[in-house]
Amino acid sequence: MTTHTVLPARRRRSSKPIMLTVAALLALVAGCAGETGRTAPVSVSTVSVGPDTLGALAPAWPKDGQAAVTVEGAREPVASGAAKPTPTASLAKVMTAYVFLKSKPLAAGAAGPTFTVSAEEANRYPERLRRFESLTPVRPGEPFTERRALEALMAVSASNIAHEIARWVDGDEATFVARMNRTAKELGMRDTTYTDPSGFDRATVSTAADQVRLFTVAMRDPAFAAVAGVRSYTDSTQVTKANSNTLLGREGVLAGKTGFTTPAGGNLVFAAERLIDGRPQLVVAAVMAQRKGSSAAAAINASETLIRSVGTS
Repeated sequence: MTTHTVLPARRRRSSKPIMLTVAALLALVAGCAGETGRTAPVSVSTVSVGPDTLGALAPAWPKDGQAAVTVEGAREPVASGAAKPTPTASLAKVMTAYVFLKSKPLAAGAAGPTFTVSAEEANRYPERLRRFESLTPVRPGEPFTERRALEALMAVSASNIAHEIARWVDGDEATFVARMNRTAKELGMRDTTYTDPSGFDRATVSTAADQVRLFTVAMRDPAFAAVAGVRSYTDSTQVTKANSNTLLGREGVLAGKTGFTTPAGGNLVFAAERLIDGRPQLVVAAVMAQRKGSSAAAAINASETLIRSVGTS
């Protein structure tokens, strides 16, 4: 039986909704073309809501796994399924991106500082490939601007870039993972534990509600909103790959992150603009532990059903 509850309130850094003027929004969209020349979708002005707004919704929850949804301005998400920590797979890269941006703030549309790929990580490419990790080709000393690294991380889920980001920020992975866990605690993500920056490790676990909390906060950073909505990524060999989140641009979906491993199943966290009571609202939702198939497709399908049930496009 599917159950849903409004989760108890947890301490948050801020309860302010995203508030962008029309002029600021147009400037942001223009700037988000970035290095790729593609315009990334961004969030729009929202109106504060109270808990009654969430209570009046009737989300179409997935039959299996767990899910959560919130409207920007509400105190807490509503959730379905057992709120038991489950492997995040590549949803962990949302925290990696968020921590990267907190450590090295980036203006939306800007390239940011340039980093170089270590010989050690470049040499690990064949090993990671054998383990079926999602990757982007890299070579020793290859330059990555902060924005390009974030696009590789979010659009094609490059695990090798996640590990390099850990090194670029803190010098070693253990220190960066500790930073991820401190940040999770600060955001009230009590059911989340990170053991690696990519989520490939099955011991990196979270809940749909915690991922909604994180993504809601992350979307307040215009640079994050931009890179989380990039539709494709072109690697150093000039091969262009589409973002695996096929919901982007449909049903008002602005940004998101997919994840899949055999232990995790299919996962997706995303943000969408929906009309609720005739007003545009930023809706953030997550669907996790979808076990059908060998990709994130089941989570994407369940997410599409879920978001269609929340307001209108």
